[in-house]
Amino acid sequence: MNRHNITLSEPVSEIVKAQVKNGRYKDFSAAVQDAAWNFFLGSPSPFEEFGVTPEEVERSYRRTMAEIERERKAGKLKPWKRA
Repeated sequence: MNRHNITLSEPVSEIVKAQVKNGRYKDFSAAVQDAAWNFFLGSPSPFEEFGVTPEEVERSYRRTMAEIERERKAGKLKPWKRA
């Protein structure tokens, strides 16, 4: 890991301190590193994480919803009641 000295403007510094104080990050360095990573590299896509494409997810969703609708029309689904 490389060490760098940076200077942040007061408003940015206060925002980072607030994020650390509310427990979102372990320390100031972690907060700044996460911000830089997400700004320059972008956050990872949940689709990439699971190795699927958005189209595959949408296709699966439509198939599942059609199956639920068929079961509802056939009377196989019981109404859900709150406990």
